[in-house]
Amino acid sequence: MQSFQSRYQRYPILTYTVFCLLLAALYGCNTTSKGGSGAGEGGNNGAGKPSTENVLRYPLTTEPTSLDPAKVEDGTTIDLIQQVFEGLVIWNEKNELEPNLAEKWELNPDKVTYTFHIKHGVKFHNGRELTADDFKYSMERACDPKLKSPTAESYLKDIVGATDKITGKAQDIKGIKAVDKYTLAITIDSFKPFWIGNMTYPCSYAVCKEEVEKNGGNIDENTLTSTTGTGPFKFAEVRRNDSVRLVAYADYHKGKPKLDGLLRPIVKDAGQRLNKYEAGELDYVEISAADLDRVESNPTLKGELKSFLRAATWYIGMNQDAKDSPFAKKEVRQAFAMAINKDDILRVAMKGQADKADGIVPPGIKGRNEHIKPLPFDPTKAKQLLAQAGYPDGKGFPALSFSFRNDYPQVAATAEVIAQQLKTNLGIEVQVRPMEWGQFLVERKAKTLPLTHLRWGADYLDPQNFLSTLLHTSKKVNGQEDHPENGVGYKSAEFDKLCDAADVEPNEEKRWEMYRKAEQIAVDDAPWVPLYFQRDLELVKPRVKGIKDSLFGHRPHLTTQVTP
Repeated sequence: MQSFQSRYQRYPILTYTVFCLLLAALYGCNTTSKGGSGAGEGGNNGAGKPSTENVLRYPLTTEPTSLDPAKVEDGTTIDLIQQVFEGLVIWNEKNELEPNLAEKWELNPDKVTYTFHIKHGVKFHNGRELTADDFKYSMERACDPKLKSPTAESYLKDIVGATDKITGKAQDIKGIKAVDKYTLAITIDSFKPFWIGNMTYPCSYAVCKEEVEKNGGNIDENTLTSTTGTGPFKFAEVRRNDSVRLVAYADYHKGKPKLDGLLRPIVKDAGQRLNKYEAGELDYVEISAADLDRVESNPTLKGELKSFLRAATWYIGMNQDAKDSPFAKKEVRQAFAMAINKDDILRVAMKGQADKADGIVPPGIKGRNEHIKPLPFDPTKAKQLLAQAGYPDGKGFPALSFSFRNDYPQVAATAEVIAQQLKTNLGIEVQVRPMEWGQFLVERKAKTLPLTHLRWGADYLDPQNFLSTLLHTSKKVNGQEDHPENGVGYKSAEFDKLCDAADVEPNEEKRWEMYRKAEQIAVDDAPWVPLYFQRDLELVKPRVKGIKDSLFGHRPHLTTQVTP
């Protein structure tokens, strides 16, 4: 994801032995071969024995899906690349937007043009100064139809001319202008009070044109110089199925990080992650609810356990667009929702370490509906609804797979509880299907998965990001989905009308009220069954200090320190 500096730029392809010698002074080097023993097979993953180096070691739970900010769409990989690439603005610890690569911005009197004043002296990792042109290049690149960004449609489409670029009708985006070296003007198609939050998403991050173009327009681990960013760290090594190493960028515009580097071993098995933490090979690790008994029975581990609230909702998605989907019928969706006992899920699968979801929008988001009325757990009513839909006692119901990511035990445990509840309460058997995360994202985008267990974590703290973004009817416009994140095919004219009006309403209280009404409609229609709001459980070694946090997760590790 990041680039080498100085001689590493001139010689990006080194033999592994030479590379180890270059990095040995900083970390030491894993002596297994590239692509060697994987995380699930007991490999070393670059972690080694307890460290005395000034390097923070915490695991990746899955293989990075992409090192390209324009292509990444999952939280696990975003946490990695936010150390390397940056945007105009950033979320702070108070969950407020603040300047980052822009030192300030203003909304012009026309209410649709944002003028960003680029911070002077910001350098890419190759030493070149960042300018306004870099943002124009980066966002136009993200919207290039040849790149096939899965996120540009969602987060950049409001910019005037972006859709024309995405659909191949234009060579540039007329709503993005580099006024001068340090001034960037972005014009959107109408006033949208939530819009600037889109500028925190990776597809709007600055990438280094000359380094990307040297790699044929690609950003990947094959040529690490292509991952040149402006962030506090830069990529030093990416070893598939093993680990990712980053080193501190000394000329970072906010000052050199307190760490010398980051080591991210890829450890897909939760039990192995905990074993490595106990062995002193990791400095912090997210744990699953299934590990709580083990943690709480150990006084040392119990004292190192921390809980972090996240602006994220875990849910069951029922795909109305899947082939021959029974979920096209509202009664079936409502039956599933009323057959699921969330209290049992929280008790059995989550060990009480989550907050039951009453609706779609999580706590911490301004304007959230605190009086939402969820569909109740009512197996008797659920059976009646299923019979009304033509499936009495589950008879004639089509075979159904239930898909979820395979790297979190609590997710699998939740799926198993739900599968049993559906069998007991509706007479429906579902085939649980744990999936590798990257493949899950591919099939979800193709809308082939009928029943899924997934989460949505906020991109910005506004109800729009959970309602309009995720559940507004999606239609093809010039061959592109206009609401591509609607992965369940939900369609409601009343819901859409409320969201469309709220999305452009300048009066804050009126906006909130419209979103609240829209959310209640969606909860009643049940394209989702919201299960619980996320809390991250982490073990953090006492040697780790200075981690900064927000509702989105840990912020880039500029101030984090580790002591021997």
